[in-house]
Amino acid sequence: MKRIFVVISNVLVCCFFTWVFTIISATVVSRYYPFVAVRGNASGIQYKKVAEKLTKLANETNSLIAIQHYEAGSNGDSVVSYNRFGKGKLPRGLVEKADSKQARGVESNYFIFRGKLTVERLKEELNQLGLTHLSVVKPFLLGSLAAIFGSGFQLLSLFIFLLCFAALSVISQIRALRTAGIRLISGEHRWKIFTDPIKEDFLSCLLGIFPALLGAVLATFVFSFPFAALYLMVVGIFVYNLLLLGISFNFCALFAIGIKKVHLMQVIKGQIPVRGIISLILIGQLVAVIIVSLGINRAFIYSKAWQQQEKGRQAWAQESRLVQLTRSRDGLNIKRSEKIDPKEWRWFQFVKEAVAKHDALLSKHNLVQQVFKQPTERHSDWQDYSPQGNVLFVTPNYLQKQGIKLDSAIREKINNLQQGEFALLLPESLKAEQKKYTVLYEKDVSIIASRQGEEQQKMKAIVSYLPVNQMRFVYNTTPIAYQQYLKDPIIVVLTPQSTGEQSYEFWSNALQNDLLLNGVKETQELLQKYQISHWASELTPARLVYRRIVEKLQIEIWTTIAGAVLGIVTSILLFNTMNLLYFEEFRRDIFIKQVSGFTFWELHHSYLLAQLLVFFLGLLASLFLTQSIWLSFIVFLLFTGNSVVLLQLQMKKESKMSVMILKGA
Repeated sequence: MKRIFVVISNVLVCCFFTWVFTIISATVVSRYYPFVAVRGNASGIQYKKVAEKLTKLANETNSLIAIQHYEAGSNGDSVVSYNRFGKGKLPRGLVEKADSKQARGVESNYFIFRGKLTVERLKEELNQLGLTHLSVVKPFLLGSLAAIFGSGFQLLSLFIFLLCFAALSVISQIRALRTAGIRLISGEHRWKIFTDPIKEDFLSCLLGIFPALLGAVLATFVFSFPFAALYLMVVGIFVYNLLLLGISFNFCALFAIGIKKVHLMQVIKGQIPVRGIISLILIGQLVAVIIVSLGINRAFIYSKAWQQQEKGRQAWAQESRLVQLTRSRDGLNIKRSEKIDPKEWRWFQFVKEAVAKHDALLSKHNLVQQVFKQPTERHSDWQDYSPQGNVLFVTPNYLQKQGIKLDSAIREKINNLQQGEFALLLPESLKAEQKKYTVLYEKDVSIIASRQGEEQQKMKAIVSYLPVNQMRFVYNTTPIAYQQYLKDPIIVVLTPQSTGEQSYEFWSNALQNDLLLNGVKETQELLQKYQISHWASELTPARLVYRRIVEKLQIEIWTTIAGAVLGIVTSILLFNTMNLLYFEEFRRDIFIKQVSGFTFWELHHSYLLAQLLVFFLGLLASLFLTQSIWLSFIVFLLFTGNSVVLLQLQMKKESKMSVMILKGA
């Protein structure tokens, strides 16, 4: 049983690594090779100068250096490529940039793939060139593995695997206990008795490692993973098996040391000190209670999020042309100054034309901010109508796309907003407070339309009203807030033309998450027109972003449910293990009391109370972690019921062996 578990768990670990690296294949190189991250270019140095310096440095140190680039491909997907400096080829799986002369961005990651060059010296050389905001990254192998396994379903699964193996190890040691007395009399050393299961575990790990390594190699070739991914998979598989052997050795030591404290005659009679092991298993049960509670709670959370996302499926199905743009690092401005940043200014001109001539759509909401403030609340229907509350900032084409009916005169004004104007569409329920909200939003939009440190541009509201009890689609593509609709929000309509050139920071920031462009090909042509194609790392259909979020939620639901089921199965295994130990320690006493007419509760009340105490502690921990009373209580009842039922089943087995127990007493 244990050997089968070890082999299957190794294969599952390999499958998990494969799944993870298919998701992070583009960034796995940064988890293995050292690099310098560059986020600023204060001197404005050009790529050509940086390339000359890196070529000279690579030749001096006999090293291979590469600059990483993220760019949007012909179909809009993100393409990762590298400019190579020095002798040698790039590591397997990495793509060299076809035309290095087009690589203008210098704010990127600078990798050292081989050679004598250190990241400290590379950082110093880049700093001398005028590059700023430099960070040295030296990946630590175990740290990279911890980052992969350190959260979510993967951490839950790892705990469950280790708990399950611990239970199986205890069972194998119990089997050794049953013959320990005879083997000690025959002259066998106590350490040899309890190290035999370790030898079996070592062979099991070897059997499990072989298919796991084979799977890792096949996955590397099938999915074209870089060498770094294969290396991490191999090390991860070996670390997992070392953890298993460590657990096996710990239980071997516990049993071997424990049996030393018992007189030989007691061992022969079956009186084995296993109370300490039972205590450890009780702690394991506590962990199992918490794991199951967290798993079920996460499954409920993800299922609710999935239901909210599903409400927008039909609306998203009609939006096949909308595109979300992701900017590369060299297309971002991380410094703030009083002068207009050239990058932000070019992005503003790009957005201005995209909105005016190419039907780009703004849909800016506050759902993400509200999630951070009140993570357990639902925000589809909330009554905070401040600029940080139930409000939607949009461009005029949003009204047309969503079929929002307005007076023809108002619609004409909205479609031709002049500089200094914006439309304020209030729900009719706020009609009595029209003056209050007009003043509030004129002030807020004036701040949006102005640069910090300069005199504010006064914005004037064109006020109109919308019917109440209306759900407004928000085009949400963020993975943090899952809602797709707001009920009766205030709608603020503006354009880059109406807010003026001083609002370039607002529109440049909106481009990253809130502005959806129209068509991949049209967007690429517009990027080329403003010579900023190299600043765009990806052009993704917004509908595809939405689908990915929904699919990820579905995966999270099933994996958390699977984790909870595995936790329950592991807890049953722990119950059986603990019952075996319990009867191994108290078999004679239990049988004598049973013959004397003691009831089930009288026989086992101390044992059951110990378990109930552990389950109660698990209940308190679950309440604290999940904030769900009913879920924690159901898990508490589930474990309590399991405990009683499995103990009764074990009691029946022991009763059938009563004659054998008397003869061996």
